[in-house]
Amino acid sequence: MAPTNITKKDSATLQIEWDDGHTSIYELKLLRRSCPCATCREARSAPTANPLRILSPSEVIASNLDVTQAEVVGRYAISFQWNDGHNTGIYSFDFLRELCQCEVCQSAKSVHKK
Repeated sequence: MAPTNITKKDSATLQIEWDDGHTSIYELKLLRRSCPCATCREARSAPTANPLRILSPSEVIASNLDVTQAEVVGRYAISFQWNDGHNTGIYSFDFLRELCQCEVCQSAKSVHKK
């Protein structure tokens, strides 16, 4: 499965049309918070022993978040350039489909978990 078209639907969402006919709508904040790069994964899994710790710039997601560029990586992923300067996440097509929040994808996930 691969994207056939990637467009910004509006200032807060991205739309991906897939070669199987499915269309996914993603909130930009969801994509940025789910960044699969090592730095972001580590920050998400860090122990929260100190609830008053100071967030690093890479952990703060701006309210004016935007994708400034998207590039296909090989035949398996997309790399996004964010307006906060972050650009190291490589979002595999499979990972992006897992992130899809539509009813069809969410119900398929719940069936697979049973």
